[in-house]
Amino acid sequence: MNLSVEGDEDWSQVSQMHMRIAAFRNKSIDKWQRKTQVTTGAAAIKGKLHAFNQNISEQVAAYMRDPSRMIKQMQLTRSTVGIFGNGPAMESTAEREESQADGDPELLDDSEFYQQLLKEFFETIDPSSSDSAVYALKRSQTKKRKVVDRRASKSRKIREILKLKPLITDDKGMALAAS
Repeated sequence: MNLSVEGDEDWSQVSQMHMRIAAFRNKSIDKWQRKTQVTTGAAAIKGKLHAFNQNISEQVAAYMRDPSRMIKQMQLTRSTVGIFGNGPAMESTAEREESQADGDPELLDDSEFYQQLLKEFFETIDPSSSDSAVYALKRSQTKKRKVVDRRASKSRKIREILKLKPLITDDKGMALAAS
């Protein structure tokens, strides 16, 4: 009983500290966002193209009002990459499609987040070529194929394996010629 009371006190202390720091954190993050927009020239681009010209802290607060929507989007399996631990024939295709529609609570697919970061990076370099560069990058990612020597399978190619023989010496310590 005493342990839970101490735990509650600790959590209340942590939440109070979090509330005190929140205002300073939001001000400093917004300040650095404005500075980076001014130095990169992204402020002019973002002001013309984006409907919401908000601070970072306001955007995060808007996302955190409904985190379930964001989590559901991240749990959908969009990629063709296999999940570690699942075999290729563990479940039927109907079950797999049903699970992909609902989302997997143990999965976190943040590829959209990193694609958005990459797109913003390309926009800061050259705003006119950013879309074409992102699409070219997407096309190259899907066509990647592992480089394998296909003729080496089924013993079609001779493999050279060197096996070193031990040095043989006579009783005087002189090396003998291997025959």
